[in-house]
Amino acid sequence: MIKLLFTLVAALAIACGGPEKGPESAPAAYRLYNGPAPGSEDWDWEEYSYTDAAGDSYFTNIKDPEIIAYLPLADKATGAAMIVCPGGGFTVNYYTKEGTNVAQWLADHGVAAFVLKYRLVHFARNSEEAFYSITGTPAPKYTPEEAAALEARRPVGIQMGYDDGRAAIAYVRSHAADFGVDPNRIGIMGFSAGGLVSIDVALNHTPESRPNLVAPIYGEVEELPESLPKDAAPLFLAAPEYDIFNGLTAIDMVRKWRDAGLPAEAHYFAYEGHGFGYSPDPARHRPSYVWIDLFYIFMQKSGFLSKEGVRSMPPFRRP
Repeated sequence: MIKLLFTLVAALAIACGGPEKGPESAPAAYRLYNGPAPGSEDWDWEEYSYTDAAGDSYFTNIKDPEIIAYLPLADKATGAAMIVCPGGGFTVNYYTKEGTNVAQWLADHGVAAFVLKYRLVHFARNSEEAFYSITGTPAPKYTPEEAAALEARRPVGIQMGYDDGRAAIAYVRSHAADFGVDPNRIGIMGFSAGGLVSIDVALNHTPESRPNLVAPIYGEVEELPESLPKDAAPLFLAAPEYDIFNGLTAIDMVRKWRDAGLPAEAHYFAYEGHGFGYSPDPARHRPSYVWIDLFYIFMQKSGFLSKEGVRSMPPFRRP
């Protein structure tokens, strides 16, 4: 029987304020806003979650954004922090394979990681529809009017997700001392739709929400501005040979960053498709999972993991 879960695992402690436990505590969740999230105060639908046979969890109808903190042991902590944004087309949050798996790996390697459950486009009206949206099985047919209403919600819901990405960085920065992180070494990474969240934050931010490193994993955009923000962060990308995006490639984005004199690195994986994510399970190993080691090396090279902070690079000069 299909099992829908309506709460996070019991180990998660929900809090509205700053963290109360030290850096050796179990993962804990923190709401990004006091009260309803701005702009979606009238969202009255119910959040749904589903755990599949492999133990991977997914969410739909997220309306109360929060971050789930995975903090490293004190003797491993580097002081760096990373917001992790799972993908799912802005209708599903692939919470495990693009969220907690990555966050735990980062924490094990000294980086405080915060899985972001950002707001999603309202899709499911009930538990059956939530299952359809999460598993990708054929969904109930909508009338033309219902389909149009769903499509009209997408731009608003997507923008809410972008806003939550900025709010997540600002939240961690404002509680940096409580989390044991350096406020000048807070990055954001994401997968697919979560990659788009990270790119939007990289291009549109305030000093409070500015990321110090950005890592879209299979998440390209249709176009980039003529010039990057003056305070744009170093960029790391990993992408499959067979992707679903028709926009700019990772190489296009790297060239834009390098022309601006910013550190940037891209990796393409042959024979790989969209949505590879990451799993620590040896039985589910994929050669492309080396991306996470390459990402760690990039964080080292760029200075993100050191107390001195991110290093700049001279402008790229073509021969």
